[in-house]
Amino acid sequence: MKQIALLAGLIIVASPMFAQKQLKPKSPKELQALQALFGAQTPDAKIAAADELVTKFADTDFKAMALQVEADAYEQKGQHEKAIVYAEQAVATDPGNFDALTLLANIYSSTTRDTDLDKAEKLLQADKYAAAALAALKTAVKPNPQMTDEQWNQYKGGAESQAYQAMGNSNVVRKKYDDAQKNYEMAITSFADPYTMIRAGRAMMAANKADAAIAWFDKALASPQADENVKNIATTDKARATSMLPKK
Repeated sequence: MKQIALLAGLIIVASPMFAQKQLKPKSPKELQALQALFGAQTPDAKIAAADELVTKFADTDFKAMALQVEADAYEQKGQHEKAIVYAEQAVATDPGNFDALTLLANIYSSTTRDTDLDKAEKLLQADKYAAAALAALKTAVKPNPQMTDEQWNQYKGGAESQAYQAMGNSNVVRKKYDDAQKNYEMAITSFADPYTMIRAGRAMMAANKADAAIAWFDKALASPQADENVKNIATTDKARATSMLPKK
């Protein structure tokens, strides 16, 4: 997740920044291991560095964060089951780890299909983790006093957006499209991700509300964060929604 990389970059700069007890390496070697973890560029490198950190430094204050990074790396590789295992370990280590909670919520909500026999159970899991993430965010404090309020609010906003997105995804599987749109709107309020705008548009298409869908695709196309991939998807989806409009 982009959020964890942002936080890592703000934390692993120099050892004096580890002012708070919960984020303090206990030795120069542990600091080096942390720098290796957050400097890793590929999922496999992140997995190896996280394993090394939690194995060599069993009492590290960064165990939950390392497990979260490892879970995210497995998710990048498309290995959802392993991502769940490590994210759940992160939550067991730190129940307030909202990054791990939002990751779990999104894995369960985005991989559940209408035909799954355990659909209801998995969607309840997604909702539980999303709610826990939102609750944790309300009481979360800066892990580093040198982080600016703007940086911290941006970080939390991204996590909050991920939680609401997961709830929206669950609503789509349940075919509660209006509820999905509301949650996607909350996600976009927290962080204006054009991909979430596309999700909202698709929910409206599924609800046979072509006009509302087109409006969302237009917002995605107009987003300053819209890259070529977003524009291609939004353009294609807008054409599909337009074809649903009554013929004049």
